[in-house]
Amino acid sequence: MSNPILPGQIDKAVYVDGAPGSQFRRVPDMSVSYFPNSPDLEKPDILYQPAFLVSDRLKRLLAKYNPGMQFKGIRCYPEDFDDPESLLYWCPNIGKVDCVSERTEKYPNGTIRHLVIQSEKIQGKSILMVDGTLETIVLVSMELAESMLRRGMWGMDYAPVDMALK
Repeated sequence: MSNPILPGQIDKAVYVDGAPGSQFRRVPDMSVSYFPNSPDLEKPDILYQPAFLVSDRLKRLLAKYNPGMQFKGIRCYPEDFDDPESLLYWCPNIGKVDCVSERTEKYPNGTIRHLVIQSEKIQGKSILMVDGTLETIVLVSMELAESMLRRGMWGMDYAPVDMALK
């Protein structure tokens, strides 16, 4: 993406990727944000800045796969008040799982070069955040990825992940 929406006025200390439950409960249920609007602005289903956020339609899909998942909303309005369009993004409470295999390769700066996951630690999960990495890595099950693709959701990269058996 070359020009994704960037909601402003979002406190990165409050909206933390993979925040534990007690910290997530302190996030406001609904916030308001403004964004600079332009004709070439992209409005993807996933945003990585200022935090990991999902569109309203992806939120509805995630709730089907994870009925107990919690979300905090951010209503985004354009700074140009002549434009009535508003967007709704959600901060999902996706748990972090320590599932990185020792076979994972990292660059000297600590970012992931080749990710290998311990398969037994992710069994039964349709979505999770990988703990122990510098970058935000979200894993989804094959079923969820196929559902997202069928619905034409965009803004993310889909890549297979190697699994290490115990």
